[in-house]
Amino acid sequence: MKKIFTIAALVAGISFSALSQEKKEEVRQDVKKERRMKIDRKEMKPKSPEEIAKLKTEHMDKELKFTEAQKKEVYVFQLEKAKKMEAKRNEMIAAREIHRKEMKAEQDAFQKLLTPEQLAIFKDKLADGKRGRFERGGKEFRTREMRHKRMDRKMPIEKETKEVKENSSNS
Repeated sequence: MKKIFTIAALVAGISFSALSQEKKEEVRQDVKKERRMKIDRKEMKPKSPEEIAKLKTEHMDKELKFTEAQKKEVYVFQLEKAKKMEAKRNEMIAAREIHRKEMKAEQDAFQKLLTPEQLAIFKDKLADGKRGRFERGGKEFRTREMRHKRMDRKMPIEKETKEVKENSSNS
């Protein structure tokens, strides 16, 4: 009897582990599909506010089952929202272009300050893809900053209240 139970438990354990591995494969395939979707999204051309409002209204109608009057109201609401978002998107694009031009002008002014040797080193750093480390102080700086953030979280509440009281009494 004990042998039958141990064999049954062993078979159940093996089948359970096999099923969990299949689920992991499904998750990996889902991730691959999402990556493909991102590529497709870049190739898609932007939709007009009317198209966006229509699609959102239809999608919501499938779930919420609107009446005809509600569909019209929701469409008008979604259309206004889509127009506002398009206006904001256009503002952001214009602001981004202005910012790029300013950054380019600052970069050119900075490069004029450098000697030819320094300029060659600077351009090599940029070409190597180390721009982030070069400008922000490298990985060591970021990890040091993270340690300080962690220490702040670990600090007991009592110490924080004492420090606040001391600071308020010093004022």
